[in-house]
Amino acid sequence: MNIQIPTELNDITLEQYQAFDLINNDEQEQEFKLHKTISIFTEVDMDTVSKFPIKDAEEIAEDIQKVLQKENPFNRFFTLNGIKYGFIPSLEDISLGEYIDLEDGLKDVKQFHKAAAVMFRPIVKSYGDLYTIEPYTATLERMEIMKKAPLGSITAAVVFFCSIVNVLQRVSQLYSKKLLTDSKDILEKTNLPASTDGLTAYSHLVGVISQSITK
Repeated sequence: MNIQIPTELNDITLEQYQAFDLINNDEQEQEFKLHKTISIFTEVDMDTVSKFPIKDAEEIAEDIQKVLQKENPFNRFFTLNGIKYGFIPSLEDISLGEYIDLEDGLKDVKQFHKAAAVMFRPIVKSYGDLYTIEPYTATLERMEIMKKAPLGSITAAVVFFCSIVNVLQRVSQLYSKKLLTDSKDILEKTNLPASTDGLTAYSHLVGVISQSITK
């Protein structure tokens, strides 16, 4: 029997990885996890997989694990169902609605398709390295489409976004300390009561972003 085993992360869909994540825990029996892992990533039904010689099954599962451990370079584009998708061109212009859905989608692997629907959208126009993407709309249809997105592209985008948040956190901490010092100096000169509520809220926001996103 010929089965197709993924050799690259982008051979795997986000949906397949989400299914794998559900069973990849200590509560499941090893034999079940072995067969289910093969079934998920090769799209061979469980009944057929259970009949594989144990040595063959272990080798296939090992090959799959090696692929899952690979790292994919960040790429702003991928094509799905004949449509080219592009990563948000400018994170500085992200709307509050996009930010909220992105943060919520990155809290759990089961919700990554929601985050993917924010990060990647069909390209409307492109010229060289410049491009525009469709406006964001939080629809179930768009989120479901992202379940079929290549895993490598999505995980690389998550890591990329995480790195930006880490930089933001470091910069904001330095900026907040300087701003706090400057504010106190100004308030002392004008004899006004010092209030750091704004800085506290800002620092908390950055902290929430960083804590909610894991590699």
